[in-house]
Amino acid sequence: MLLLDQDLRLLSENPAAKLWRDELASSGAKLPIAVLEVVARGSGAALPAYGRIRGRSGRWLSLHASPLNGGPDPASVAVTMNPAPATDVAEVLLLAYGLTPRERDMLARVVAGLPSRAIATELHITVATVQDHLKSVFAKTGVRSRSALVATILGL
Repeated sequence: MLLLDQDLRLLSENPAAKLWRDELASSGAKLPIAVLEVVARGSGAALPAYGRIRGRSGRWLSLHASPLNGGPDPASVAVTMNPAPATDVAEVLLLAYGLTPRERDMLARVVAGLPSRAIATELHITVATVQDHLKSVFAKTGVRSRSALVATILGL
């Protein structure tokens, strides 16, 4: 956890936060831009702000910023940084790849391990239509197989 004052100066951090901060650090900045961005989004909000960012090593992190006084006045802010859950990363990737809602439906079923026939039955479409959608998903994600698709989306 990072503890920042109202001027976004670092007051305190635990060892884990130091490691994550180094993972996100940009040249010469005391605080990573991603941290400042999440803090800015939560500024004056009653609820914590949330963001996801990919670190230099390729690992995805989730960031949460919460005002400690709970009110709109500037005050200390706590920022937590943790490895992002695979579901959060998948959500970001689906948006980045530009998949249609139907392609996202299809992908969710592929990730769940359903065969084409079961996907077709659930979505009330033909197996050929499932294959057409999967070809489109493969093209958009740059993979050639279901296993590569699942690995790409889940970051395996």
